[in-house]
Amino acid sequence: MYRHPITSVRTLSLGVILLLGCSSGVSTTVTHSDIGDTRTALPDLSVVPDLAEDRTPDAETPPPIDVAPIPEAGVVERGPFPIILVHGFAGFQGIGPLTYFYRVADDLRRRGEVVYEPELPPFAPPPTRAPVLAAAIRQALAETGRSRVVLIAHSLGGLDARYLISTLGMGDRVAALVTVATPHRGTRLGDAFAGLLPGINLGILDATATAIGAVYNDAPGRAEIRTTLAALSERDAIVFNAHNPDDARVRYYSVAGRSNRRDGHAVCGDAVVANQPSRVDVAFLLIAPLTLFLEGNDPDHLVNDGLLTVRSARWGTFLGCYPADHFDEVGQIAHQGPDFISGFDHIALYRDLVRRLRDDGF
Repeated sequence: MYRHPITSVRTLSLGVILLLGCSSGVSTTVTHSDIGDTRTALPDLSVVPDLAEDRTPDAETPPPIDVAPIPEAGVVERGPFPIILVHGFAGFQGIGPLTYFYRVADDLRRRGEVVYEPELPPFAPPPTRAPVLAAAIRQALAETGRSRVVLIAHSLGGLDARYLISTLGMGDRVAALVTVATPHRGTRLGDAFAGLLPGINLGILDATATAIGAVYNDAPGRAEIRTTLAALSERDAIVFNAHNPDDARVRYYSVAGRSNRRDGHAVCGDAVVANQPSRVDVAFLLIAPLTLFLEGNDPDHLVNDGLLTVRSARWGTFLGCYPADHFDEVGQIAHQGPDFISGFDHIALYRDLVRRLRDDGF
């Protein structure tokens, strides 16, 4: 379905605000008392670091949305399994020219890959989203005649994928899972934001989120904000991990983002891809206060992308840390090329992930 870009981008901005507090989550059954005991202080969002001196570009300002062509790529042999890109919380397939994994699918298809971009319920936890993902996998297998798929998932999408593999028992249809900035061990932001819920009319919150999601996302389902937000805590991640162990038939990989000018020297050195400490990222202004909150008093070890730490993102074979915040990791909003400060290029990241998968036989 095509939606007018201007109207849709306005709607997306509302989703982005929600994304800051709830871009990922795990699912457990919670009660009002579980939520009410959370007393972690929220960061002061009214105080934003002065980043102006770091924003002086050394290259030409990127062109508007959907102007710059995707760089040409040489002919690449198609891999044995179709690729499914799994979006995170508040995500979507496409709004006008803007896709969640911005221009990633188009680039991979031009390189010979078969890529699917299913749309999952935007404001819901894994038990609601995973069955929708399962249907998309069955469709992909039926259309391609292949026996398994490769999943590349961002943020909450990685938990959806793990729930699908373990709880729904679809490990026989997934060859490999790559998670990009997925909160496998939760995030302290979960504790903070869950503490806001007792004073909010949850019915109105869910109804509002459902209405917003229906404008830009065609997946069925009602928003479940409380279930998702309350489950963001590090405590609930322990429960999720216990209920969703790895499947021996599936190869697991992970990638993390590091922002707020941190070089990751203390937490990124053992990755497959060598860390490049000279390349650092300046966080998106709305995320910058959250990076400081997550760092606390230990910025060297609590390196994060604005929504979760590197430690939380590690799962399976840890491929590496990249100088990117949670939006940069999927090219949002509408990145046309490498970041002019960090040099990070999300298109190059996904090309490299697929190359590594193919080199490993997937």
